[in-house]
Amino acid sequence: MQDPTDRLGCSPNSNFADIQNQPFFSSIDWVALEQKRVPPPFRPEETDEFSLIHFDPTFTNEEVCFTPDDPEIIRAIDQSEFDGFEYLNPLLIKTAETV
Repeated sequence: MQDPTDRLGCSPNSNFADIQNQPFFSSIDWVALEQKRVPPPFRPEETDEFSLIHFDPTFTNEEVCFTPDDPEIIRAIDQSEFDGFEYLNPLLIKTAETV
């Protein structure tokens, strides 16, 4: 089994410096990148905000299944898969903070 800390950028001692010092990335100006002054190597074609042209049709052709919003239906669904999972919507937190 491989040790995850052997992966590039995953060493607890050197972290991101491993990536910055890797010869493959030697041409990158890391300061300019951090300041977002480096143009992206690829800019996707801009279409309308709902365009799916950059997604594989294998997925976009699948039938859409929505989560039911009826509380009675949700209560009847086995929720044990979510045991120990916590999520707070940041938008709701911000709303609560401004009230």
